[in-house]
Amino acid sequence: MKSKVFLFIAVLINLFQADLLAQSQKPARIEIPVKDDTEIYKVVPCDEYGLMLIFLSSDMDQNQQMLWVTALFDKNLKEIWRKTFALPKGFYLEEALYNNGHLVCFMQSRKGVEENNLRIVDTDLKNSKQTMVGHTIPEKSGMAYFAAGNNFALAGINVKNDESLLLGYHFGSGKITTINPGVSGKVSIESITIDESGTILTVLRTLGSARNRAYYLVKSTLTGSILNTVQLSKFDNNNMINTAFAKRVDAGTELIIGSYGRSSQVRKYQGTETIGVASTGFFSILLKDNQEVATHFYDFNQFNEFYKHLRRVDLGSIRSNRDRIGSSNYDFDLLAHEVTEHNGEFRFIAEVYYPEYRTVTTMVYDYYGRPYPSTYSVFEGFRYLTTFIAGFDETGKLRWNNDLEIRGVLSQTLSKRVMAWNDGDEIVLSYISEGKIVSKVINKSNTIDPLSTADIATLSPRDRIARDSNSHIAPWYGDYFVIYGYHNIKNNYIDSRKNIYVFYINKLAFY
Repeated sequence: MKSKVFLFIAVLINLFQADLLAQSQKPARIEIPVKDDTEIYKVVPCDEYGLMLIFLSSDMDQNQQMLWVTALFDKNLKEIWRKTFALPKGFYLEEALYNNGHLVCFMQSRKGVEENNLRIVDTDLKNSKQTMVGHTIPEKSGMAYFAAGNNFALAGINVKNDESLLLGYHFGSGKITTINPGVSGKVSIESITIDESGTILTVLRTLGSARNRAYYLVKSTLTGSILNTVQLSKFDNNNMINTAFAKRVDAGTELIIGSYGRSSQVRKYQGTETIGVASTGFFSILLKDNQEVATHFYDFNQFNEFYKHLRRVDLGSIRSNRDRIGSSNYDFDLLAHEVTEHNGEFRFIAEVYYPEYRTVTTMVYDYYGRPYPSTYSVFEGFRYLTTFIAGFDETGKLRWNNDLEIRGVLSQTLSKRVMAWNDGDEIVLSYISEGKIVSKVINKSNTIDPLSTADIATLSPRDRIARDSNSHIAPWYGDYFVIYGYHNIKNNYIDSRKNIYVFYINKLAFY
């Protein structure tokens, strides 16, 4: 097999635009000056239409409403047009989804706006038309999950102390449908999947302790009709569901794949539940005609060379349940990806991380002026460790597994960092770290190309990336991808670039 490499796309620059940079060509790259790495820009690839950049500007309209900007860039990262829409202060962009020529933004006012506290902004990229609809949701509702089909987008909403609900927005129509999941009592939305026929598969769980939770698969239509509700068999106290995603196999068969744990302790960060219980393995449930016919558990200890990327310092920061269950298992915090299907195979990916703290010691003084040391911990961020990827067949049996080590990624916010895509019979795994693109090519359990890196191209060959933070890679169209994030650039040869912070977007290809 020939070696796979990332290639940065170059664009011609006129001489008067060169800003004294000794290049006739530069990488297709956008730079926007920023003060820090606060994530204020949303990047959404829109296939052949280009790339959308969404952000809150500092301007207001005549009614003192805040102006949000949507800017469309072409395939060479040249701006085509920009449009603004006005919202009262306090609205946040919860998510932006693209499908079938439509970009849909879900905007929520978490407090202060009682009526129409949810706004949906639909941009039709075929004709550049933009429409906004308002909807009122209960106060203190949480936007839990989002999904997009060919003709509609969904927002899963968890209502405090009440039943959760789904809101379906029909592209171009301004129509919103409310879908009650059909499970009474206090429930939370775990995941949402839309199959090719437009059927909505929602996994719900009841609230309360991990040992007492019940899980349901609800199949519904966009009109709000409930096709079927299946309560999943409760695992025993040593096998508790953490994450779960449903995927349609055929007209009468579904697979539920996720992670499970043996600890009943709910994981929280700053008082908010983040991922439920920690995980010690993957599981699958096969449903035929709404009946469970098979359940499989796969402990991470069974995975190939499971501990090879986990350094001793990392294992010391991860909670061990060795003493509790008499084995050498560990409880892992996971960021789980949605299940994907390729040629009849179902793939599940999860990134392993842990919260990292730094110990600080200072001298304080007692009532009599005598000094003594005081020690406390400071949260540094979430340290990413490795990525598990597994392939399941149509019956839910694990057929292979592999991994991707994650180096140098420490973030204050939790978000998926690793991207996987198919390249013929092979799978490419990639992420951004420390100004480099890190990738690995696998064929199921076999590693084809080991871990390799490529420098991120900047506007000048003399630029040095002193700091890279909150960087991501995403598929765009064909063999093209986009990477974006925040760079602190230093260049001692150009005064305007001696020490600048920028939000950047780069286009690249993988061959």
